[in-house]
Amino acid sequence: MWRMTALGTAVGLALGAGCAAAGAGASGGQGASSSALADFSLPNTAGGEVRLSELVGKHVIYLDFWATWCGPCGSEMPQLQRLYETYKSQGLVVIGVSMDDPTTMGTVAAYVHRTGLTFPVVIDADSRATSLYNSTRSAPYGVLIDRSGRVVHEHAGYVSGDEVGLEAQIKAHL
Repeated sequence: MWRMTALGTAVGLALGAGCAAAGAGASGGQGASSSALADFSLPNTAGGEVRLSELVGKHVIYLDFWATWCGPCGSEMPQLQRLYETYKSQGLVVIGVSMDDPTTMGTVAAYVHRTGLTFPVVIDADSRATSLYNSTRSAPYGVLIDRSGRVVHEHAGYVSGDEVGLEAQIKAHL
């Protein structure tokens, strides 16, 4: 499973499916074999706060690292919204983690409202969650966490059709 995920990530990066990475790093996040999940708490666009540890054990969690300036991220968002609406009653939580910098951070809430996103979107102003789960700072970058708190799938970039594989991964862990 890990080799397939790593290969998929490498192919996605090689094909340039994602936006340019803003930082360096060899791997994203915890890795599929990890069982110790690093926690974070971030403000959401609705005025509340999302703490990862409050969701673990109750939900399958998909962290989507994105930015308002990222074209593939904008293409992926309707697909994530569809998956969230389809599977939230079965325990899926999608968390959009905005990697916008101070120059675009103020546009995130308006973007969420304009596009009709109903899943939580958090602002990672100090890059805490990004450094924990997306060390390459790729956008979009997805991390699927099962109910036991293990990272079970990671994916960099987005091209039309990627949501089919993601949906299969989500269904396998619900």
